[in-house]
Amino acid sequence: MENTVYTLSEFLDIEVPIWGERLKAHHLKCMHEEAGYSQRKAWYNCFNILREQIALLHLGKALLDSVFIIFEYELPRERGRRPDVLILSGSNLLVLEFKGYGIENQSQIDQAKHYARDLRSYHEESHALTVIPLLVLATGSSIERSKEGVAIVSSDTLSNALKPHIIEPFLNIDKWYRSEYAPLPSLLQSAQLIFKEGRFPQIKRAKSAGIPETLNRLNDLMELADKDKTHHLALITGVPGAGKTLVGLQFVFETTLHTEGQSAVFLSGNGPLVKVLQHSLHNRNFIQSVHGFLKQYAHSSQVPSEDVLIYDEAQRAWDAQKVSDSKREGSNSEPTDFINIGNKKSHCLLIGLIGEGQEIYLGEEGGMKLWQEAVSNSTVHWHIHCPSHLKDTFANNDVKVVDDFNLSTSLRTHQALSLQDWVQALLNNSIGQANELSASLFQEGYPLYITRDLDEAKAYLVARYENEPDKTYGLIASSKKIILPKYGVPNDYNSTKSFGVEQYYVDASHTHYCRTFKGVATEFACQGLELDLPLLAWEADWVYENGWVNKTTMPGAKDPDLLRMNSYRVLLTRGRDGLIIYVPNDIQLNQTYLALLNAGCKTL
Repeated sequence: MENTVYTLSEFLDIEVPIWGERLKAHHLKCMHEEAGYSQRKAWYNCFNILREQIALLHLGKALLDSVFIIFEYELPRERGRRPDVLILSGSNLLVLEFKGYGIENQSQIDQAKHYARDLRSYHEESHALTVIPLLVLATGSSIERSKEGVAIVSSDTLSNALKPHIIEPFLNIDKWYRSEYAPLPSLLQSAQLIFKEGRFPQIKRAKSAGIPETLNRLNDLMELADKDKTHHLALITGVPGAGKTLVGLQFVFETTLHTEGQSAVFLSGNGPLVKVLQHSLHNRNFIQSVHGFLKQYAHSSQVPSEDVLIYDEAQRAWDAQKVSDSKREGSNSEPTDFINIGNKKSHCLLIGLIGEGQEIYLGEEGGMKLWQEAVSNSTVHWHIHCPSHLKDTFANNDVKVVDDFNLSTSLRTHQALSLQDWVQALLNNSIGQANELSASLFQEGYPLYITRDLDEAKAYLVARYENEPDKTYGLIASSKKIILPKYGVPNDYNSTKSFGVEQYYVDASHTHYCRTFKGVATEFACQGLELDLPLLAWEADWVYENGWVNKTTMPGAKDPDLLRMNSYRVLLTRGRDGLIIYVPNDIQLNQTYLALLNAGCKTL
């Protein structure tokens, strides 16, 4: 156990230089750099406040010897995230965040609240504890108040806040300290775990969500196809964030590296996602562009070596018109091309990962009907395996219902399980319902903020993640440029094409890295990818006028309003820790701003 853990009596007795040296060594171990002067000064201010305030509690020796205080506890696998101080007493875990200010701001409150949330949610030995966040304003005086579940105190009133919660011994500090901590990794972190460390992310909800069963059923189908020399189409559906992409990546990894005689490829029409994953994993073989794959194999005698083809977001496959309009050879729909490629092989397992409400490009509106037509017109018999709600789509085909192929639990955005419902209600103009759902989002630790001041939003984000360099935040916006550039959000075509998505999401040293606010990711660049806290700049393409109105024209679109609405569905669901919406102070967006306020967004 780290030497930054003390009983209260040990802390009251330790010499300041020894305590400081231990903390400096701990910081170097965690951050791989020396603690700066301001950091050390903050530590010693914290030390002095705690020594004075704990002494004022007048605790007996038995309690002083059995209540524990931990400094700079590093949240395992969070790469440097460290709440300032933890105190464990009985069934209570107090999370103290010290700030050298005399008045609080929203970013400080949220930081304290989210440390408590993450310990409560992901630290196994803290699940049964009462986790209490405290924000300590070191330069304030006579402050005792509560806001959004966070106790806000000054240095002279801290003992009053501690006293009701430090009343019993803590029984097993060693077990608590070494407890499993399983946060929700981002897609990029998950992919790195799978391909670099050979293991599926240890997400506790993944097991309850049925992901292991899904992988096992796919493995059975792969073996059946190989054994009987048959062709199978497996369709995996699920809510956004349910882990469909992770299932595909894990199955590619297991099949290619651990199954003798079998190989698989993960294909996506989401060019930005492919680029970011290839860049992050330093590997271009496992993950490929679906368009490049079809260009090579759909209209040639070449046959791919892989027997397992995994198509991410298969419901977004291009229809025949879109293929014809593109520079690619042929005039079949993409599902027909895939089926024809599979027909060239003695056996094949084609896995389609199906999202809902994700169609944002022209030619993607055909959905599952294209797959049904492709299978029905095939010269080779295909066995269909899908969840029950897709059965009727393939009513005239050989269908087997597999309910394990419907992933219904979202793994995304921590505990914000109501996010998809809130977005759906908002976009369906059910503003009252959205307002009700927003309350649960805030309660679950997923704030929805709104502002008309872009600089205010940026300042919040910088302060919110000041000591968390691995957290990601940045500007996202619609690709339909109308007014945003004149308000400081360069979402015009030339600006968004002047850098790569991998530079925005991965390369922290790049000018257009997300945290610099100099680059903007549009719905096309951010689909399938996440930021911890995106800053969504609302464009005048989708505005509220007693209902949502599409202000753009999209020649050739079968349903332009659906595509625009889905673009905002994507943009509104990119955050892991929450969402900030910036609505420019423009008359065109006044009603939109009021609608978002009425839907439950809180002013920043």
